[in-house]
Amino acid sequence: MKTPRPQSTGGRARGLGTVTTLASLLLAALPLAAAGPASTGTGYLVGVPVPGILCTNASGQVSLKGNVHVLMVQADDARLTGRCQAAMDLAYQADGTALFGGAACQEVGTWDLVDPANPKFTPTGGAWDMIYRGVAQADGSDVITLTGYGVGGGIDGLRLEETITKGTGVPLDPAIPYLVTAVIKPAPVNTREVIDNFDDNKLTGWNTWSSNGQGRLIETNGQFTVRGHWPGVHTVSPYDSWAKGWMTTKTWAIADGQTLEWRVDLIRMSESTSIVKPDVSSGARNLGYSIAVGHDFVAIAKWMPGFAVLSCEQATIRKTNVVLSLTMTRAQTNLVLTARVLEPGEQGAVLFERSVVDTPEADPTLTTAEFETLTGMRLPWNKDVKGMPLFSGDYLDLEIFQYNDGTKPEATAVFDNLELRRYEVPQVGIERAMRLTWPAPAGVNYAVEAAPTVLGPWLLINDTALPGLKQMTVPANRDMQFFRLR
Repeated sequence: MKTPRPQSTGGRARGLGTVTTLASLLLAALPLAAAGPASTGTGYLVGVPVPGILCTNASGQVSLKGNVHVLMVQADDARLTGRCQAAMDLAYQADGTALFGGAACQEVGTWDLVDPANPKFTPTGGAWDMIYRGVAQADGSDVITLTGYGVGGGIDGLRLEETITKGTGVPLDPAIPYLVTAVIKPAPVNTREVIDNFDDNKLTGWNTWSSNGQGRLIETNGQFTVRGHWPGVHTVSPYDSWAKGWMTTKTWAIADGQTLEWRVDLIRMSESTSIVKPDVSSGARNLGYSIAVGHDFVAIAKWMPGFAVLSCEQATIRKTNVVLSLTMTRAQTNLVLTARVLEPGEQGAVLFERSVVDTPEADPTLTTAEFETLTGMRLPWNKDVKGMPLFSGDYLDLEIFQYNDGTKPEATAVFDNLELRRYEVPQVGIERAMRLTWPAPAGVNYAVEAAPTVLGPWLLINDTALPGLKQMTVPANRDMQFFRLR
């Protein structure tokens, strides 16, 4: 259905025409419970309260800054009918195109069109909070993408994803529709599942495995203990002095964009235990990942079979009454792995955090010498190989490892509260950091190295962009103490 649209005043024609396309981004909706087929609609400009400012820089590039439009939006879903206020910045390109985008908010409501030249709006509750980006071609056609979420009313927490196209023609021509494909998705769901809290004091579903059969599992006092003793064994590989409890009763899978977090409380580890290692894997693929925590380091390991170390960092943190967390976020064909050590409790402080990305390529790993420099343990580590990361599995392990000279006493680690958490919105990792700056004269490039002391050993720091993982350094000040992803 077409609705008469009054002419607006102010602004430049292309700037106005570009922003009117935003209205039709809001015209199609889907059932609340799940996404379904897209639909189409049309929207109309009803006012330009802030025409914006045209700016030209020294290179002759022209921008439109601070433009604001008010749009009447009608849709076949009442949740998307309403009044939209769209703020926009636009940059004109030398080839006649324009790049534009900004923030928009649409108040849900109804329109009275008894007087088509003076439509009246009545709010009914809730608003869409949105961000959009678009490209306007020289021939007047547009392509725009928009994402947002609902606040209040019947749309609270819902997510909106849309793409629209406009055909060629005059930007303000009301006869040219803006066609949209749109999806309303349910609010993100975060879940928490207790795999085993060990309160029944029974080894239900748990099996034991150890090098040379010297491992034991004990569940008592509402806690889970892994023990191993290897008298006379000299450790030359990770398989020589290793014990674990494992279960296959929990299958898991990660959809694209989802995050799984495995958590377990580490109550204590003995001085004779070199590494504690919660591990998740797939028996069918012989592939898994783990957070490996020693007395003075934290590592992220991959089993293929054969162990590879994807990350290892020295860290002096306590090893009693902390939470060990391994987070896995799928980003298309990549898997972002994050190892964290946390204070107990839902809002426990982060004591350590590090992320790496496992890609289908052979990713960098630590050598035997590099691992020995960081940990004092000389072990033969494998290199990574090509292959898809692990997006599903069926094994859970709680493991211990002892770097043994043949004389060490029994190694033990005590665990509690093994949980699986699922997130659709990824968590923001906040770490202690230092910002390094230095002059960069033309023709001179510097590499950054770091060491535990001024005497070394010095190791190269690779600050590279990781596929599937975005990172940002921000200053620490009173104005920026809380962060979120939107």
